[in-house]
Amino acid sequence: MSIFFWSFLIAKYVSVSFHNGNLILQGVFSKKDILLSNIDIIRWSLYSHGQIIVETATEVGTINLFYFKKEEELWMIQFFRNHFPENQQENWDLFCHQIALPLRNRHLNKPRTPRPDDFLHTRKRWDKLIIIFATVTALISILPAWYFQQIKYLLLPILPLCGWFVRYTIPEEGIPVSASENKNFNEASYFFGIWSVAWLIIYLPFRFELLPAPAAISVGWTITFIWNFGLYWRIFLMNRRDHQKDLEDAKLSVQEWEAGNTSSD
Repeated sequence: MSIFFWSFLIAKYVSVSFHNGNLILQGVFSKKDILLSNIDIIRWSLYSHGQIIVETATEVGTINLFYFKKEEELWMIQFFRNHFPENQQENWDLFCHQIALPLRNRHLNKPRTPRPDDFLHTRKRWDKLIIIFATVTALISILPAWYFQQIKYLLLPILPLCGWFVRYTIPEEGIPVSASENKNFNEASYFFGIWSVAWLIIYLPFRFELLPAPAAISVGWTITFIWNFGLYWRIFLMNRRDHQKDLEDAKLSVQEWEAGNTSSD
């Protein structure tokens, strides 16, 4: 109910308008009038599905694109991109690559530029991955459920099954994915699976009291802490690698954006 109520307030009150050279940002609980000529910095933020942050010497205004329709998002991006000089804009390349260009391509029903190593990622493929993870988890859960005579361990397959809902974010016709992106996805999946099995191999002997636990140490929490640290370190490395690749691809995205603007003028 709280989410529904907040969405209602956003739809009713949040707006962006221009009047007599002023940028008017109407929020749910606040309102800002910013003179366009006073804006020193336009910061293109990737946070929360994309934000346009305008800064003057005395105040800061934020436009959360997630609150608006696709046509309105695209119009505002084009306005701020064209209205202010390049040296007043920060982080445009990454914003263009991750948010602006995909938004315009979706609006124009323009598919992503095909790559030589593209293949189709479908819902059926995602279902196959979930079935594999759920099956492995179910098989692993049988041993502790039988040993401790506690049915709760049989609920472990629910964890991978939660990922099944992600399939609905994939269009029915599928998504073109490059082999390099698929390789990264497979590496992450295999790491998560192997890392989880390693956690169980180390944890279960202590849980079954086959190995003596060190005094004054919670073995379960200690192993889980190490497991989480390894997982988040892996995610950090993946994000750093993806960020570097985005920086390389962003230049091409900016060129495509500018070429599209030129053709539409």
